[in-house]
Amino acid sequence: MASIYSGRGAALGIGEESTWGTAVSRVNWRPAISSNLLRTIERVPRPNLQTGAAGVMRRSHFTAADNAGGTCSIELTYENCGMWVKHLMGAAATTGSGPYTHTYTLGTLPTGLTVENVRGTGTSEVFEGCRINTGTFSVSAGGVMSLEMDIIAETSAARGSAPTPSYGAGDTPVLHSHSGQFGFNSASYDLVDMSLTVNNALARRQLLGSAVTKQPLRNDFQSIELSVTVEVEDALYAAFLADTQGDATISFATGSVSAGFTVHNAYLTGASDPVTSAGIVTQSLTFVGESDGSDEGLAIAIVNANSSATGG
Repeated sequence: MASIYSGRGAALGIGEESTWGTAVSRVNWRPAISSNLLRTIERVPRPNLQTGAAGVMRRSHFTAADNAGGTCSIELTYENCGMWVKHLMGAAATTGSGPYTHTYTLGTLPTGLTVENVRGTGTSEVFEGCRINTGTFSVSAGGVMSLEMDIIAETSAARGSAPTPSYGAGDTPVLHSHSGQFGFNSASYDLVDMSLTVNNALARRQLLGSAVTKQPLRNDFQSIELSVTVEVEDALYAAFLADTQGDATISFATGSVSAGFTVHNAYLTGASDPVTSAGIVTQSLTFVGESDGSDEGLAIAIVNANSSATGG
């Protein structure tokens, strides 16, 4: 009988590893929007010229690389996403006494994550030695903010029976309607959409002795890029021409919970506002964050009732 499963009920569970590549229990669970975490095994023919009896086919092959990882996407909620954000950003600090403010900043990445991928109504697969290479927060008018991540893993275990995810208290999505205005250069603007990408510039490290990667490390500078769309503003085009630089901010809030994004020392690398119809002209803008030696390029502040930056 073929295995026939549905995607409904898909979930991602994570736990913080103390030793990279040693799997730990999954303590934080989120429903998945999508996931294509998987093993990709590269098998290649041996390079010798030996053939079969007919002299036209190779006779053997070997495993050149055994890669694990892929992309996954979750809703960004004000609660229970803190462990994901910490492992994307690097550092987390908590202040307050309820509600608590969890501030995530750029820094040395944590050791790694164990990620369990519950494949809907089917089986689950546990990935160990996971590090988040890139993460993109995005939302548009009429939508919910998502966090899409590209993950590099050491390997995974064989697929097995899926557990029942245990979700933490609080499940408030970051909605487009919770947004305040976008702030830049002492002015505020309404957004059509936004997309904020953290690129950790991680690379696999395949060395002699194993077909799987060693702990992925940075292979280039980290980068922060913010893309937004507004109804056309000449002031922002002028800022692009003048190489104006300053913090770019946007916050989302509802009730006692909030999420604020600050791109430090942002400057514009693109401003496009073509006229293509009789309707309202929109403007696509790309900002890049920069370090000034104190502020490192991005800070995310999440306020909720959880006392832990990784639990909340």
